Amino acid sequence: MRAVIFSFILSIVLSVSAFAKPPAEAFGQIPGVYDAAISPDGKKLAIYQNMNGSYGIGIYWLDGSQKPTAVGMEEGVKPQWLYWPNNEVILASFWQSHKYQGTPLRTGHIYSFDLATRKGRVLIKPDNAKSIGSRIGSTAFFRQFNNTVIDKLKDEPDHILMSFSDDNVAAPDVQKVNVRTGNYKRQRRGSTNIQWWHTDLRGEVRVGQGREDKSKPDWTLRIRDADGDDWKSYKDYPGLSGNEDIYGFTSNPNEMIVGRYNGRDTLGLYIYDLAQKSITRKLFHNDDYDVSSVVLSSDGSEIIGASYVADNNQIELFGSKESAMDALRRKYDGYSVDYIDSSRDYSKVIVKLSSPSDPGGVFLVNPSTMDVKRISGMYNGLEAAEMGEVISVRYTARDGKKIPAYVTVPVSVTSSPKSLPFIILPHGGPYARDSKSFDYLAQYFASRGFGVLQMNFRGSAGYGKEFEEAGRQNWVVMQEDVEDGTRWLIEKGYADPERVCIAGWSYGGYAALIASIKNPDLYACTISMAGVTDLKDLINDMKQYRFGTLTAKGFLKGFDAKDDLKVNSPAKRGEEMQGHVFIAHGTLDQQVHFDQYKRMKKSLKGSKAKVTAIEFEDEDHYLSNEKNRKKFFVELDKFLKKAVGESEFAR
Repeated sequence: MRAVIFSFILSIVLSVSAFAKPPAEAFGQIPGVYDAAISPDGKKLAIYQNMNGSYGIGIYWLDGSQKPTAVGMEEGVKPQWLYWPNNEVILASFWQSHKYQGTPLRTGHIYSFDLATRKGRVLIKPDNAKSIGSRIGSTAFFRQFNNTVIDKLKDEPDHILMSFSDDNVAAPDVQKVNVRTGNYKRQRRGSTNIQWWHTDLRGEVRVGQGREDKSKPDWTLRIRDADGDDWKSYKDYPGLSGNEDIYGFTSNPNEMIVGRYNGRDTLGLYIYDLAQKSITRKLFHNDDYDVSSVVLSSDGSEIIGASYVADNNQIELFGSKESAMDALRRKYDGYSVDYIDSSRDYSKVIVKLSSPSDPGGVFLVNPSTMDVKRISGMYNGLEAAEMGEVISVRYTARDGKKIPAYVTVPVSVTSSPKSLPFIILPHGGPYARDSKSFDYLAQYFASRGFGVLQMNFRGSAGYGKEFEEAGRQNWVVMQEDVEDGTRWLIEKGYADPERVCIAGWSYGGYAALIASIKNPDLYACTISMAGVTDLKDLINDMKQYRFGTLTAKGFLKGFDAKDDLKVNSPAKRGEEMQGHVFIAHGTLDQQVHFDQYKRMKKSLKGSKAKVTAIEFEDEDHYLSNEKNRKKFFVELDKFLKKAVGESEFAR
């Protein structure tokens, strides 16, 4: 990284004529802001921002007393988060794509920039001799994760707690790290059966949890007394399990917050009192949606609420607590107000404001006056007036189950959609979910005059145990839910049956390919970005990583017959594909290896399909390089025109 001085306009004004169809490249932008952080004294702002197509760090003095500073990032660096441990040092977490012994992977680091000296450094840099070449016992030592923060130690502005080891990558120690120098001192030695450390709200390490990388490992959960040095097994605490979902602690260091179903279908939050050795009370439980996380007070001293995802992110505060965030949500009805950071005294707050049809931006808020100032837009050139409306729907699957979904309608459609060309867009994961929020891929298709259906098929997260397990235990059910959504659109007359395409990214790309193979009558075209194509090879790829064998063992379900994996692998049935097919992939994809694309491309040579195949050199799973992302949308534009022609609903 390098530091330079530059001028930057804090408030970006977008100027695009109303209702004009944005160019394809506009959807290929990386977002204007990835993360932002405000210094504890509220005087300086740091932004991970788009600087001419790649991310850098902009540092601003909010009173204008000094010129902004930019810290440029080297090519191939991807941002994660920003944090001010004190008023002079900004920490920036990032990751990079690599290949190690032929296997694609990602490495994480933290960059520390000191405003007093105007110098920066990678905070924890592994010894190259150890990380690349040496062996410990019979295991190669390669330390990927040099940015795992356990606790930010808000009361110790020169230090953070991190998790890593110089001796054994499989046994991360607890290290106290100086944020300026990178010097560190071990606080607790790690072990190969502990991967995660948890602290209480005092910043003290209280819990170690994990398991061995073996075929049938037992979970380890070690707990330290609130005011002692003794570590005990979870077996000393009746009712706890080794793989307990731990969400943190309350302001009482004996009260550990755990996730429990407690006889219900959804996951809630409960208090396990380590002194009383029992569950003492319910903290939060929603009947319809699983809990996502706890909500901390602005100073981090207490738990004040819980979050979950309904159609969008929701926060429920405990008791009668009221905050500036609640006032903002009332003021901007219909918008999501997402907290990003605040000064230590909460006199300045950074939030992201967006809606399903508005990419929004990042704003600086004065909670006492409710004065809101725009810092940056998320997508320069995409106006809310040009984006499609997003509607929550539910359709009935073949077995009677209601499937939640979202339909994005082109801006030109002002009444109930009828005979629209449609894109079916299943999400990736597959164990993730879509929400009613701004989706640049869905809005791209809508801007081209397509309706878009995004379904949360069974297996999607957040809707309770029964809904989740129904898909995770049987991948065919997930496929059927996607197909049923397509047929529902056609039966209702919403979709033109001759102009329905299916598209997806990652697992969504797999779902698109297998759907077109199994139901060639339904889809005029197929689009797969970074898609899985060979299930057996996917399992073999997973086994190249630590815990990969364990993960793979429970990943694919519902394929019990001898040929099930083959029948459900698009690359094994590519010769059956028809119509127009678009496949694309990055050569440094860690999630879905590039050979999945090569297998599919080879298989398609024996088909009657009209194939567009694009390879992105040195690119990851997400198309993080803006140049490649723009090319993706430009080529997609060309493909859609060839496959189904111009939509009459496009502006």
